[in-house]
Formats: sequence, C-alpha cells, structure tokens
Amino acid sequence: MTEHKHEDESRDDSLDSRKMTILLLCLIGALIVFAAIVYINQRTGFLSTSDLAYYQYSNGEDSFNVRKMIRDNYVGWQTEMYIKDFRYLLELYNDPASLESIEINRTAKNKILDDKWVFITWAPVPEFKQMTVFIYQDLKKVIAEPDIFNISVAFAQTSEYKNYTVVDCKDSTEKASVILLKIGEPTSISTEGNCIILQGKDETEIMKAADRLIYLLLGVMR
Repeated sequence: MTEHKHEDESRDDSLDSRKMTILLLCLIGALIVFAAIVYINQRTGFLSTSDLAYYQYSNGEDSFNVRKMIRDNYVGWQTEMYIKDFRYLLELYNDPASLESIEINRTAKNKILDDKWVFITWAPVPEFKQMTVFIYQDLKKVIAEPDIFNISVAFAQTSEYKNYTVVDCKDSTEKASVILLKIGEPTSISTEGNCIILQGKDETEIMKAADRLIYLLLGVMR
C-alpha cells in the first residue's frame, strides 16, 4: 500500500515537472518570437505605430502613453499627460509618432501664448467639408481650455461668405493670432507674422498638420 502511494506521488511530481517545463518553453518561445518581431521591424519598418494598440512616445525629454481608440467607425489616438499636476487625456485623429516627418516652424507655439483671441479661418471653397469642422473643434478644445491656454477662439472665413466674419493672415495681431487652414503641398506648419498656416493637399493632410500643432502646443512633440 505504501509502495503504491510513493509511486503515485512520484508520478504526480513527474507530471508537475513536465507541466512546468512546457510552460517555461512556451514563455521562452514567446520571448524569442517577440524579439524577432522587434528586430525585423527595426531592420524593415514593416510594423508602424498605426498597427499598435498602445505605445510610449518620447520627445527626447519626456515620455507619454499613447493608446489607440476605436469606437464604431472612429479610430483615433489618446495621449496621456499631466498639466498643472492634473491628468489630461488628449484625443486626436493622429498619433504623435506618425507626424514626425511634417515640416514645422516651431516658433508657431509662441504666436498664441499671450493672445486674447485666436481666429481659425479658411476659404469658403468645396475642398473644405465636414472634416474641417472637426479640425476647428480639436484646435478650439485645446486653445480655449481654461486649464491650458484659456484663449477665446472664433471661426472665420478668408472671404465673404454668408454672415461669417472675414479674417485672413493680414488681419493677425500680437493679441489676436490667426490660424489659416490652407490647401497646398507639402503638408506643413509655417508662420507669417502672427499667422500660423496649416497646409495640406486635402482635409486629411491639414488635419495631420493641425494635430502636429496641438502636440507642439502641449509639449508632447518638439
């Protein structure tokens, strides 16, 4: 009886040992596969940040948690940051890493810091549709936010259209900057006096320029 008991215990120990060995082999295998993916991606760049659900973005000084947001037909990106010691979640259509190649005049940030008003304007032409309204709303939610810049934001057009206010770059002042959404190439952020020009060949590219500006304003990107 005692002999059978020892045999059962020995078989149990052997089974546990095999399970542990299999588990360790699986973990090692997973690590090898992950390391291979990272290595291949570094060499080929086949995996972009748009393929990831989460990553950390670094601007060289600070790091930020970036997470993909998917709701119905919407796909955007949420960046976690702290402003005045409070946690702030910024949600935009484009993630910071995907915008690094955009040409930018970094002095654009200084144009609005002391403003009382910022006018966001574009030409009343067919190229500007619903997405342009989203661009305006994204810029406004950051610039007008009381805990961030607390600057009044207004919508305008560059020429007469219905009853909208007419504002162009030439109307910008030290206390009332203008952000001009402009059709053109390349996708870029430039300045002209106290006017910030967000340029792109279409609404999608202008939105990329707008998101790049927002990341600059908030210190996520340099």
